[in-house]
Amino acid sequence: MKPRLIVFCSAWLAGGVLFAGLVVRQDKNGHIVLSNTLDRGGLDNLSVALSLAPRSTAIPLHYKEKIEDLTAKHDLRQDLVIAVARAESSFNPFAVSPKGAVGIMQLMRDTARQYGVINRYDAHENIEAGVKHLKYLYEKYQGNLPLTLAAYNAGEEAVSKYKGVPPYRETQNYIRRVMSLMGLSAPDGPTARPRTKIYKYTTPDGKTIITDTLPAEIGGSFEVIH
Repeated sequence: MKPRLIVFCSAWLAGGVLFAGLVVRQDKNGHIVLSNTLDRGGLDNLSVALSLAPRSTAIPLHYKEKIEDLTAKHDLRQDLVIAVARAESSFNPFAVSPKGAVGIMQLMRDTARQYGVINRYDAHENIEAGVKHLKYLYEKYQGNLPLTLAAYNAGEEAVSKYKGVPPYRETQNYIRRVMSLMGLSAPDGPTARPRTKIYKYTTPDGKTIITDTLPAEIGGSFEVIH
């Protein structure tokens, strides 16, 4: 029956009839079954299970609403979350990367644990953790999109090590893809650390201090000089 399934899938591919989250499987009786859900409890009875990547750019409505709610709650760019989800998994909640990242936002185990995710395959838990992590990175890198995306893809340690976007082809391609999905152009060269503000601070007794950190209580005057 396996050849029959391959031919069947090829026909669907050739005809361009693909749907988000479509699962093509063969049950224990040899019947071809199409479904938009994967019955994980019945995997032992399956001889084949394939999840076909969607061609459609439409976002499933329940995911779109979830993202709208979460980005409003956490004050984060909605286009950023949608673009990351598209690039990471094409909104496939069962996507698993070779490195072990799981779900719509492709959460690694440690990241999922950091945000209290119990089941990485749960789309709503996965999206919420992804939004929270993107918000954290977006604030850490002061709204610098290439650095935010580099840290999401390669990790904060890599960004810190290279003082900018790491020289990894995968990460650089990832940044270009996500920003393209957002309708933006990624910078051609390496992206440096976010610009740090330099202050000229004059104390109440007339002493002038040049610093990148203002005191908690300002008793004199200051101006931004960089």
